[in-house]
Amino acid sequence: MNVKIYPRTLYILLCALMMSTLAYSQVRTYDGYGNNEANPALGATQTPLKVITSLEFADKIGTPTGTERPNPREISNQLFAQDELIYDEHELSDFVWVFGQFIDHDIVLVATNDEPAMIVVPPCDPVFDPNCESETIIPMNRSKYMEGTGLTPENPRQYANEITPFIDASAVYGSTKERADWLRTFEGGKLRTSRGNLLPFNTRNGELSGATDDQAPHMESSAFQNMRRWFVAGDVRANENVLLTAMHTLFVREHNRLCEDLEKEYPNADDEQLFLKARTMIGGMLQSITYNQWLPAMGVEMDNYSGYQADADPRISNVFSAAAYRFGHTLLSTDILRMNDDCNTMPDGDMHLVDAFFNPLSVVSSGIDPLVKGMSAQIQQSLDCKVIDDVRNFLFGPPGFGLGMDLAAININRGRERGLPDYNSIRSSIGLPTVRSFGESFDSHTDAQALEELYGDVNDIDPWVGLLAEVHLPGALFGETIMAIVKKQFQEIRDGDRFFFEADPSLSTAEVEMIRNSTLTEIIRRNTAIEAMQENVFRMTRTCSKVDIDEKELELIVYPNPIREDFDLTVFSFEGGDAQLRIFDALGKVVYNNEISLDSGVNTFFVPLQGSLTQGLYHLDVSTARERNSTKLYITD
Repeated sequence: MNVKIYPRTLYILLCALMMSTLAYSQVRTYDGYGNNEANPALGATQTPLKVITSLEFADKIGTPTGTERPNPREISNQLFAQDELIYDEHELSDFVWVFGQFIDHDIVLVATNDEPAMIVVPPCDPVFDPNCESETIIPMNRSKYMEGTGLTPENPRQYANEITPFIDASAVYGSTKERADWLRTFEGGKLRTSRGNLLPFNTRNGELSGATDDQAPHMESSAFQNMRRWFVAGDVRANENVLLTAMHTLFVREHNRLCEDLEKEYPNADDEQLFLKARTMIGGMLQSITYNQWLPAMGVEMDNYSGYQADADPRISNVFSAAAYRFGHTLLSTDILRMNDDCNTMPDGDMHLVDAFFNPLSVVSSGIDPLVKGMSAQIQQSLDCKVIDDVRNFLFGPPGFGLGMDLAAININRGRERGLPDYNSIRSSIGLPTVRSFGESFDSHTDAQALEELYGDVNDIDPWVGLLAEVHLPGALFGETIMAIVKKQFQEIRDGDRFFFEADPSLSTAEVEMIRNSTLTEIIRRNTAIEAMQENVFRMTRTCSKVDIDEKELELIVYPNPIREDFDLTVFSFEGGDAQLRIFDALGKVVYNNEISLDSGVNTFFVPLQGSLTQGLYHLDVSTARERNSTKLYITD
């Protein structure tokens, strides 16, 4: 029988054939298995981190090292306390650390077990032991080690990566089919969302008001806040802070937008075909942004891509995971800006980072647009041995009000419990010369005298401390040791990925070009109402002329903070005149009110409280007829 095929019918058949080829040929697996055809387990989930330095467990098996070094909290107090804002000299925006955290959660997750690694707080610590009770600890557990390891010096502890090391958008889709299936609608290839085009909640219908779904994938949550509702995403850490949540939301929206475009282009494609194609393209976009925008913004110059290399080992290294890639913790700012497209602060005001941890409901109330806009309008903090109080004293909540922890102390202790050698030994392991003195290679923000007083021997510096203390390479965010580790790791992730977008056979030349042109700015514009955004969101280019961090009107600095009975307040003002100084408690009640007189420039005031306020977290507010700014106070007994 002769069948006449008209041009339109032929077009549909060809499209269906193309999508069918994509859906049923070999594609990237969720768990990374089979990426390397000769060694299928290479880069798969639940396989060991690689070790590129020596392991220095105290017993050569698994006992933490560094017991002779100073207490981690003491190092944090003496070296990492930050009492002033130190902005990145390259004027990189908050997008650098937020996207860096998003990629971190796409490539590595090392679980913890029930084995304690508690940090004993030094007596009379001003925040954690103000009453000199000498019984306080910073809670921490050890990293989960793989079964069958940690038995002998020849078989020391090894640690599994719970997710894939590839930049494969597992933060969006998950590293298991079960998680991916829960996140899907199974209609038109799309992912589930909740009202406001936000991430789905842990409910049967994905909505905040829905019935709890006991089968929803596990997500890390904050137990002390008694959370019952949280967002569900490809990575368990998506609720960790609101900016990270916004980044997750952005790429879920882009996936669904792609599905709509693909359905128009391939009208006969089914749900599975549309989903796979969009997933492939989202992974490619993350790869392109990482290598073409984010790494170059930090001064990382990668070797040219020459195609897939089957002998490259894409696994994450222990030193990268436990030390080098933790550089982002010093880039955080105290304030999270929330702005509209006209660069005006939203009615609810900006947000303190300490209030942004595990707070999905604030994203519901504001949406992601103000957060995304705010990230582009603030310069991140400098990479140095300084860490803001929000994560050094109030991580996940202030002491007495939740799980107050010290991220700097935890990072130092993490390196020790994972068996990392000292800083100089790491340099030697990767082919760099060792540092001979405390004043030789450390940058101007590092207190070399404090470093020497703490350690005594330059060959005993904890790895995370030494990496952050280094003088920066010209035009780069960090020093040569972080640079060497980061560059090597990202090159191996790229070259060892058979499905890297420039080599993926399922992508056409036009699709590869589209992916390459999908900058983070373009993705933001396609999925939010934001239009005024710099072309490279990783660089601060003053799209908001009113946000000038170096000369911010009513810049406020409180010292000391935490305080007991009184404190010094420094206020920078462009103009002189009368101002109102108020302190609000956690419920928004004014508990202190006084008039002050400002001169143009820097003003310093002594504020006596004389024990009138009880222990807790407060907000200090200074306002003039034109301007207003606030900062946090923490008062100890």
